[in-house]
Amino acid sequence: MTDQPAAEALQALLDKQAVSEVLLGYCRAIDRRDAELMRRVYWPEAIDDHAVFRGDVEQFIAYSFPFMEGVVSQHRITNIWVDLTGPAEAFSECYFSGFHDFPAEDGGRLERIVGGRYLDRHEKRGPEWRIIERTLVIDWYHERPGNSVWDSGRYANLPNRGAAKPDDPLYRLHPWGTRV
Repeated sequence: MTDQPAAEALQALLDKQAVSEVLLGYCRAIDRRDAELMRRVYWPEAIDDHAVFRGDVEQFIAYSFPFMEGVVSQHRITNIWVDLTGPAEAFSECYFSGFHDFPAEDGGRLERIVGGRYLDRHEKRGPEWRIIERTLVIDWYHERPGNSVWDSGRYANLPNRGAAKPDDPLYRLHPWGTRV
């Protein structure tokens, strides 16, 4: 005989963890420009309303990855709240901050730092959770001339610098390689 309430509670924890990993996967996918991973974050028909963009995952990749070329970025999420709204449905709110170091039109650098929240609806199909609808909410924003020093200084010649897939050290060091 099984303890049904305990089994349901365990499944709820597993589902919430799976949803949280989807959210984390998005951060890795956008920062590493990993299209394969991005496709595992969203269902194919999902819609992402990203303030400056609205469309499905393929359109989001086509829009954002070229835009991010030459950009150093780091997306972080915190305060993850997941509500299981049905046996195969969830709603999440998570706070994010995104740091972006862009090439500026004058040849210098431009820093854009954005804080906000991702409001997501998720669906579970079989054992897999993915985003079916995302709305980006911007709570604050800073833009300023960049002062990053990438070609000289203490960290210029270090071997393990962040990069897009497949050049990022993650894909060399992880046992699964580029299948991460």
